[in-house]
Amino acid sequence: MSGVEDIVRARDRDRYLSTFFAPDDKRLHLLALYAFNAEVLKVRDTVSEPHLGMIRLQWWRDAIDSIYSGNAAPGHPVAEALALAIAEGRLPRQALIDLITAHEFDLFDDRMPGLADLEACLGEVCSRLILMAAMILDRDQAPKASECAGLAGVAQGLALVLGDPAHRDPFLPEGMDVRGAIAHAQNRLAQAMTLLPGLPTSVLPAFLPLSLTGMYLRAVERHPDRPLAISPLRRLLTMWWTARRWG
Repeated sequence: MSGVEDIVRARDRDRYLSTFFAPDDKRLHLLALYAFNAEVLKVRDTVSEPHLGMIRLQWWRDAIDSIYSGNAAPGHPVAEALALAIAEGRLPRQALIDLITAHEFDLFDDRMPGLADLEACLGEVCSRLILMAAMILDRDQAPKASECAGLAGVAQGLALVLGDPAHRDPFLPEGMDVRGAIAHAQNRLAQAMTLLPGLPTSVLPAFLPLSLTGMYLRAVERHPDRPLAISPLRRLLTMWWTARRWG
């Protein structure tokens, strides 16, 4: 487990903390899914030219295709762990491919065309990740979480975009400023929170990072030009308290 656990701990602390509230037999699979997401996301920060990033993203597409074709996963610890997570949750191939494709946007300086495009992008990279985590946790109950995951992913994803001033500008459509984006994220968060009480408790660990979204949006509202910097202890305590209330 150490390989994927180290990656998620270092690059996606919120989802890493959320896995401690999942059943022990599901935690490794969640970490594998989140490590895959972290590996795809880091492409933006490790290439100097967009075409190099496209090559790396294509490697992940080929790895996914290899797994679904029944071949051995490529000799990569995250790909090997992801193959087991795919089997555990019966994860749909297209959801993983769409997540990779959505991150092509990160490689270029193009501006997000409109709000619908922004929501679609966040749906692919955040909402589907939540839903796939729910599938790992409880494949039979996960479909009941689809609508909530769609709203939660937009709220959570937009909060993280806003909390990263160095990279957020291309994501904000023409005519949407930081204040307007915060308001939109708050609206989607409120809609998601109204649906949470109706979800099966078995899938709730997939939604635990959402408990931090309101805190993040308030931090951006106070200091819009600062990167998010909230202590891991505060985040863990917030998730712990939320898990108690949701459970």
